[in-house]
Amino acid sequence: MHDSNSTFVSAVPTVVQGAPRRIIRLPSGYQLPRPPRLGHRVRAAAAAYNIHLHHDIPQAIASRPVFPHTHASAVPSTLQHKPAHDSTAVHTPKALPQGTTHYIQMPQDSQPQSQRKPSTMIALRLRKLAQLLHHTWRHSPLFVLWWVVYAALSVGAFMWKFMSYRHNAGMFNLAGYAICFARGSAEVVLFNGFLLLWPVMTRVQYWLWTLWPGLARCLHMEHRVTCHIVYGCMYYLGGYVHVIAHLVNVLIRVPMACETTWSDSMLANVTDFAHGPKPDAVRVLFQTATGLTGVAMLVCSLVAPYCKFQYRQSKAVYWNKWGHICDGVMFGITFAHGMQHWLEQAQAFPIMGPPLAIYLVVEVAPRYFCTRRNAVTHFTKTQDTVTLHIPTTQRFANALPGTFLRLQVPVVSPFEWHPFSITSHNDTEVTVQIQVSGDWTSRLHDIVYPHLMVRIDGPIPAPAIEVSQYKVAVLIGAGIGITPYMSTLHQRATSAVATPDCTPQHQQQLYVHWQTNRQALFGTHGDVLERVAWLDGVDVQLHLTGDCTKATPDDLNVLKTAQTLIHDQEAVDIISGLRLPKTTDLGRPDFHAILQQVAAKHPNDTIGVFFCGPPALQTLIRQVLWQVERESQQEGHPVVMPFHPEVF
Repeated sequence: MHDSNSTFVSAVPTVVQGAPRRIIRLPSGYQLPRPPRLGHRVRAAAAAYNIHLHHDIPQAIASRPVFPHTHASAVPSTLQHKPAHDSTAVHTPKALPQGTTHYIQMPQDSQPQSQRKPSTMIALRLRKLAQLLHHTWRHSPLFVLWWVVYAALSVGAFMWKFMSYRHNAGMFNLAGYAICFARGSAEVVLFNGFLLLWPVMTRVQYWLWTLWPGLARCLHMEHRVTCHIVYGCMYYLGGYVHVIAHLVNVLIRVPMACETTWSDSMLANVTDFAHGPKPDAVRVLFQTATGLTGVAMLVCSLVAPYCKFQYRQSKAVYWNKWGHICDGVMFGITFAHGMQHWLEQAQAFPIMGPPLAIYLVVEVAPRYFCTRRNAVTHFTKTQDTVTLHIPTTQRFANALPGTFLRLQVPVVSPFEWHPFSITSHNDTEVTVQIQVSGDWTSRLHDIVYPHLMVRIDGPIPAPAIEVSQYKVAVLIGAGIGITPYMSTLHQRATSAVATPDCTPQHQQQLYVHWQTNRQALFGTHGDVLERVAWLDGVDVQLHLTGDCTKATPDDLNVLKTAQTLIHDQEAVDIISGLRLPKTTDLGRPDFHAILQQVAAKHPNDTIGVFFCGPPALQTLIRQVLWQVERESQQEGHPVVMPFHPEVF
């Protein structure tokens, strides 16, 4: 009985040293099984893992035999894949040959959170916070210094107002420390209200980038979203403390105070309570303008965080829209809240009024009144992406690479503006690529048609604008996250044509890594990648994840063998369908090995690392950067790797 898994037997006489010659005779009519051909194995492996082969396999390659259980000898050593023994295996070689499959390094603290002790989780969070502070201080000392100054100013504003009411005998006798906390927290609200809108004044930021890029870098405008969120959270936190303290005043302190204490306080002389008895809680909260505006602000401050939480969970844009509408209503009511001058003159207008006026004049008014509708020149659409080519405006004539724009499509929503990276621009049009990820993008994908009318506002600076500031830069994009860097690559390809005599030592070294689980996405930027990948100083590596992460080593070796053989003969990658110097890597990239190789090639240098993708991968890359920097210091060739995650 023939076993299909047994090794193939040769019918040729075999001579064994020290043994008589033997001839193996086969039964009449018996035929040796033919080994499977490479072409059949490649097609079977590709079908098993939903991989579309972009190139026909030449007959000379397809007819090659593939022997079972011999992949270690049949496949070149540079193409061998090292399987992990368990899900937490770490594969971090010092130097990896081209084509090696990388296994992603799991963090050392990858134990499930449910199995961790509370003390362990606290220690882990403190260690991560310390690492983050150390990394931020090393790369952005001015940014850390600003937060120290910000904390000092916040505490100073609180304590100044707190102590002023502590020494106000009439109010302190009436309300005690509750009024001190209420007025101190109100000052924190006003201070953060003053800062809240500056980070979102994108026109001012782009103006600074074009005129004084050094000053713009010192201000760390790439952290504007973080600053806006922190100011907003402190605005709400101060408001909550203000509400709680005043509820103590209204419900406990004032009802318990005697008439003499009430008459000696400032509140007894205000218009709402003058010449009358001590008011009760209902009258204070619901029969005065100050009380009603306070209740309205409290409602907004409870609804807005709920909407934003729902937005993070569902990615539905309308949750974010209504959350910010509540923010705007609360911000506006703040101006009316103190207009009755119960305790002192209203401070909202002189403190929060100037930035609000500048924001409305510089940011909002031009967006709605100085932008015009343009018809999309043409578009391309895939299953989950749409690319729009939009006529350019004068403001985009000299747009810096790495910027983004805000897009409004009136037929989808007449008031919503959404940010998208500029993938390329020239004298006639601006191109953006949009992935379906929510209700607004889904509607746009469904209704897009020729000559669709849109509005664009920008350009707006993003972290990718700083790519040109580094001699060595690593650009990492996950899925649609490659788009912020396409304008930089497009400019590199254009400048190579314009200045072909530029020597390599004067060129910037770019390492581009693009990973995606959607194979068809590679073709959306294929023309730019094929132009820049062959240039000196540009290294492009594609990574296909998805079902490839579940493939067996045998199937991966077969696919890599076909990739290499066809690439050597036809100069085309059968996975991406592109003509690139390197074939597409199958499986998740090991960013530790990748960044370690870059650090070894550029010792004692500053390497900018740019990333756009999901938060989990961003956290992993940040941890890997800390590890690589620490290892380079231990090895005596320290490198500095500032991290620039993309924000909109």
